[in-house]
Amino acid sequence: MGLKLEESEKQLSFDELDEFSKYFDKKIPLSFSNFYMEFNGGYPPENGRHNFFLLGGFNSIKYGDVTIENIYTDLVDSFPNLKNMIPFAYDEGGNCFVLSLKDENYGKIYIWLMDEKELVLVSESFDNFITKLSQSYSLLNY
Repeated sequence: MGLKLEESEKQLSFDELDEFSKYFDKKIPLSFSNFYMEFNGGYPPENGRHNFFLLGGFNSIKYGDVTIENIYTDLVDSFPNLKNMIPFAYDEGGNCFVLSLKDENYGKIYIWLMDEKELVLVSESFDNFITKLSQSYSLLNY
């Protein structure tokens, strides 16, 4: 079972995704780009239970009230060490999930703990993150 998101924003064009990638110094992983071509932000299905990551939702690119571009700009202004880390999702406590585009940890997923101002590794890749999230939903639906 693949992950399906609800209430995604307007679907992105290839040109819009290309424009988004210019915010960063490195190429965005294909799995991330493919996911955002299908779902431009949104929420996991509401089933009354918590998912594996306590994920609240995915931020959108270009469209919507709170875009990745705006979050990224604000985060990097306050925390320059988060440059080249894409804030693509958030947890139920308001912390950010980020995809690293840095050489030393390219492709890994971290959570930025806002109160502690600390990065914690949560997944080795975006694919692995989505797989774990999908599995938590399929297990919860039994």
